[in-house]
Amino acid sequence: MIDHHNPVIKVIVQGEEILECIIDGGSGVNVISKATCNRLGIANWEAHPFWLRMAVQPLGLLHKLVIVIGRHMIEISAVVLALDAPGEYPILLGRPWLCSVSIKQN
Repeated sequence: MIDHHNPVIKVIVQGEEILECIIDGGSGVNVISKATCNRLGIANWEAHPFWLRMAVQPLGLLHKLVIVIGRHMIEISAVVLALDAPGEYPILLGRPWLCSVSIKQN
């Protein structure tokens, strides 16, 4: 049996619960959607200093975003993307987050 569902967790950002934060061990960056930034009142991202090979070009880079998972406060950086597709995930936690919190995958 193969599980084709993406692993998702609940995170809290600026006091708001985000229920479908996807964990993606294949992603080299953390991602937050522009819609999520707008909903949370976040507008202080900087111009992205790099080129990514993605279907959607980054709008910017957000530094020092504090997320809460369970009882743990974690500071991340995230690439801001304009994702307008239905069913988009508001936040994606990739390898930078996995490494920073010493997650062990098996």
